[in-house]
Amino acid sequence: MIKAFISAAMAAILTCGSGLAMADQINWVYSNGYAKDHFQTGLLADEFFKRVEQETQGQLKIRHVAGGALLKPENTIEGIRGKVANMGSTVVSFFPGQLPISATLASLVDLRYGNKLRLEDIADLTARLLEEVPEFSAEYEKLGLKPLLFVPSPAYAVISNDPIANLEDLRSKKIRTLGNVLPKLMEAAGAVPLSVAFGEIYTSLQTGVLDGAMTDPPAMLNARFQEVSKNLLTTGPGAGAFTAIAPVLYLVNLDDWNALPADIREAVTKVAREMGPVASRQVREYSDKAFGEFEAAGVTIHHLSEADTDALAARAPDFMALAAEVLKENKLPGDEIMAKYQALADSYIGKE
Repeated sequence: MIKAFISAAMAAILTCGSGLAMADQINWVYSNGYAKDHFQTGLLADEFFKRVEQETQGQLKIRHVAGGALLKPENTIEGIRGKVANMGSTVVSFFPGQLPISATLASLVDLRYGNKLRLEDIADLTARLLEEVPEFSAEYEKLGLKPLLFVPSPAYAVISNDPIANLEDLRSKKIRTLGNVLPKLMEAAGAVPLSVAFGEIYTSLQTGVLDGAMTDPPAMLNARFQEVSKNLLTTGPGAGAFTAIAPVLYLVNLDDWNALPADIREAVTKVAREMGPVASRQVREYSDKAFGEFEAAGVTIHHLSEADTDALAARAPDFMALAAEVLKENKLPGDEIMAKYQALADSYIGKE
């Protein structure tokens, strides 16, 4: 009897000592619209899910389906809502109609803030904004979604055929841009912004249809633009200006999230919080690696000087005010949201 009691007690300790009650294994599916080795949505996802499995003692396993086999990035929101997969990743700027706050801020490149904030700041700021601005989290809740992890992206740069080393060199150059903000930024620099599909950039650079193209350096490298264009210009004295918030999001179907036991939700939330700095570090490493590979391929890297960065910022529209107007057009308190963003951003500037 005593021996049986001791055995039962030991079993209880082994089962519950970690704070996680033993339960049936839960199997989720994660949809990645990009390649399995994509540094933001593939490699990072595998690290994320490994940590989740460890933290939940194997109670939650997440299967990674990559390459758009389940959902393309632009279909991810509807697919997760429809439970094609339990969770997925996408770029929030693809969805201005459904996610106006996310899309507006993820597309916003402000030279003043973007060149002063670090990748870690951007990731942390995005998470704080989600917690402190009710309208931000509400745009996901009304869609039945749970934002889990925001991942920052490298700063945009311009790869070009001829050397573009300063603001004056941009004048009259035909530059491929994207979104709503970057064309206005290039117009302020005196360039001619053009809309060209990503898959057509290589040939357009090769034939001279474009003088240059703006996107992030790892994407340039993957597309082999360095084979035809041998100059690169950052949008600031260093790596360039980051977007106002982290644009890549891991999200979960809210019903599936709420169906998880409370201790599993707590464990996943803990891991997601820990992954913020990990994601920022990995993005920086891949960006630095891209610059290194460009140099090895004979690409000359130029940095917009501090004086030229300030001059371009002064010529460009007030993007913070424009963002506020876009939010107000969506019946949101745009002035208050942008004031909150700027207050949070200011709190990071100057920190070590």
